[in-house]
Amino acid sequence: MGPSLLLRSAILRATFLGFFALWILSELALAKHEGITRHYKFHIKMQNITRLCQTKSIVTVNGQFPGPRIIAREGDRLLIRVINNVKYNVTIHWHGVRQLRSGWADGPAYVTQCPIQTGQSYVYNFTVTGQRGTLFWHAHISWLRATLYGPIIILPKQQASYPFPQPFEEVPIIF
Repeated sequence: MGPSLLLRSAILRATFLGFFALWILSELALAKHEGITRHYKFHIKMQNITRLCQTKSIVTVNGQFPGPRIIAREGDRLLIRVINNVKYNVTIHWHGVRQLRSGWADGPAYVTQCPIQTGQSYVYNFTVTGQRGTLFWHAHISWLRATLYGPIIILPKQQASYPFPQPFEEVPIIF
C-alpha cells in the first residue's frame, strides 16, 4: 500500500467515525426528550349497538361505538395492538398524525400496509412528534370507516403550554 492509499483510508475511517458519533449523539439527545410508551389493545369485533331505537350488529373496537379514545402527550410512543375478530380485512389510519420514521404504520390498505386478516393481529408503533390537539383514527378499508373510529387526544409535554388558551374542559365531538 502506498502512502496516498493509507491517507485516503485513514480519512475515510475518520469520516465514518465522525458520522457515527453524530448519529449516536443525536439519538441520545432525542432519547432525553422522549415521552413514555402507551399501550392500547383494539379488539375488532361485531357488537349489537342501539341508536335511535334500532339495534344493528356493526363492527366495533372493544365493543364501543364510537371506539375508544387514545390519550397521549407529545413525544409519547404509542403501541396499539389491533386484533381482527371479524370476517373483513382491517387497517387503522391515524388521521393527521405525522408518521415520521413510521410510514408503514399509517394504515392505508395495500398502500403502506397489508390489511390485518381475520384471526390475525398487528401492532401499530409510532411516536407523536411535534403535535398537540385532538385528531382521530379510523378504519381505512371500504365501509368499515363508518363504524371504526375514535379520537386521539394529544396533550402538550409535561411543563409545556398549549399553543392556545388552555381549555376549561375537553369534550371530543366526532361527526
